[in-house]
Amino acid sequence: MFKYYDCLGSRSFYTGKSAEKVYSSFADCINAEGKGNRQIDETALLSILMKNYSIGDKTLVKGIDRTPWMSRQDESGIWIDAKLPMHGGAIVDSSEACKVLHKNLRQEVLDFVSDKNTVGILLSGGMDSRIVAGIVRELQESGDYPGRVIALTWGIPESRDVVYAKRIADEFGWDFEHFELNADVLKQNIELTAERGAEYSPVHLHAMEKVSSAQGVDGVLAGSYGDSIGRGEYSGRRTNKLPGILDKHLNHFAFMSRNSEKKAIVELKQVLADSRKRFPGRDEMAYREIEMQMHYMRRQLNACMEVIDDKIPLYQMFSSPTTFGYMWSLASESRSDDVYEALLASLPAVLREIPWARTGRKYNQSSAPIEDDNTALNNRYGLWLRTELRSYVVDLISNGSLQSLGVFNNQALKTWANKWPKNDRPKADRLDEKMAWLASLSLFVEKYDIQPACEGKVRTYLEDSIHLSKALIHTKLYHEALKWKR
Repeated sequence: MFKYYDCLGSRSFYTGKSAEKVYSSFADCINAEGKGNRQIDETALLSILMKNYSIGDKTLVKGIDRTPWMSRQDESGIWIDAKLPMHGGAIVDSSEACKVLHKNLRQEVLDFVSDKNTVGILLSGGMDSRIVAGIVRELQESGDYPGRVIALTWGIPESRDVVYAKRIADEFGWDFEHFELNADVLKQNIELTAERGAEYSPVHLHAMEKVSSAQGVDGVLAGSYGDSIGRGEYSGRRTNKLPGILDKHLNHFAFMSRNSEKKAIVELKQVLADSRKRFPGRDEMAYREIEMQMHYMRRQLNACMEVIDDKIPLYQMFSSPTTFGYMWSLASESRSDDVYEALLASLPAVLREIPWARTGRKYNQSSAPIEDDNTALNNRYGLWLRTELRSYVVDLISNGSLQSLGVFNNQALKTWANKWPKNDRPKADRLDEKMAWLASLSLFVEKYDIQPACEGKVRTYLEDSIHLSKALIHTKLYHEALKWKR
């Protein structure tokens, strides 16, 4: 169960109130705890509303927690922390960083695939999975891995992710399996998210459930940690420019009542302070990257990837202590796109020739021409939510399940159900993502009979009303800015 506990990509499990037994799934844990006293956890709820993931170990049910990050449980039930590598400030050129990273990635692949006849690679048009593919292809050509490889790709057919992944698979002579994304898949993911604890928005599940049913695959490699470790980038921000995790209060839509929110934000700050104490002696930049790994990567990315790992062993590349320890030892300026460019130069040449899905240009060449008319989007989640799934989502948000919890600003739920924009933008924005999650949360509350946090709360109707008015203004300005940008 704790084989990869010292890897960034290791999964977290679940413990109940006794914390004596560890469960693989949320459903197993909550069912073992019995049907009584299943109270909503306000702190986890606010965290997901603000950040799209739960900070720390909390789930949405009080008394049910995730197992600690980078820890394993020994035979006596004691939790033992991994020795987390320190950050450093070494400045090296891209060729030197590439040489060490290349060696470490080869070893990661070998350690995972050595006992597997057929390996799947989650392959997109991005750089991270492309580098993983290049390493695997090298090992096939050298004879170090004699097994079969299947490229597993999801997205709308005309997306660069699908088109470029197919080109790579064809060049390498690999089998290719494409899982199309559509409104039906998204609806299934809304329901799957509810079943799994409603810890993230269903828009992040993509085709993971279908991948988990791929036949004849002994293990799956994912490159999802490449951006954060290989390139030192988290959601477009470099490691030396990461904000504090609560620097921006992102509860833009006033979904939570102000009374519940005030209490929850105090506890969230304490959770963050306590999590830093586990790994003393770091500077602020190091703590901010650790927090992105401990909270964002673990509670959103990894939690979604568990859908695959439940049925097929999954390993996330770039996450071994040797690999991320080396990259953490470098200064921020030495963790750059140039390292990836040098790494690509050492891998099969076709990987450099196929454009980057993010830009449609060859990698790290911002002035190069866009090479085709394929789209950078691999889905139309926003459009599907606002059209085909609109009634389904609104009905779930309005059916009383959320309102029964006593923690929501019920006027906000009603208002957004009515004022949810009906534009035809394909991409899901922040409100779309929240509406999809609230639909999952409604199903979750009903499925597991989740109860209010406590009885007899004092409601702050005036504050809730003011907060909602500000949220409406903010969202209108946000959408006007999007129109101007287009």
